[in-house]
Amino acid sequence: MKTQKKLDKLLIGTLIGIIMPLLVFGSIYLIRYHAVPIRQYISLLWSHQLLIKLLSLCAIPNLLFFMLFINTQRLRAARGVLLATFIFAFIVLIYRLIV
Repeated sequence: MKTQKKLDKLLIGTLIGIIMPLLVFGSIYLIRYHAVPIRQYISLLWSHQLLIKLLSLCAIPNLLFFMLFINTQRLRAARGVLLATFIFAFIVLIYRLIV
């Protein structure tokens, strides 16, 4: 019961929601494009206007954590994951409006 209360924090959910897309992005890079230097890979994605699209798709695993936190009654952590997902969505929206 104490572990559940320790994990049920907005900050924990927000950190998970921010770190997971970055881990997915890193995993895609390591699995598929590990022969290309990371800076060149990001530059190539940026020049083809794919970086934001890929980062948007990398936020999908946040749904799994959101559902896990909801089903285990960790509602504050679920709010944190949702907040991080909205932050990613806001960044994508700003990028779309600017470019």
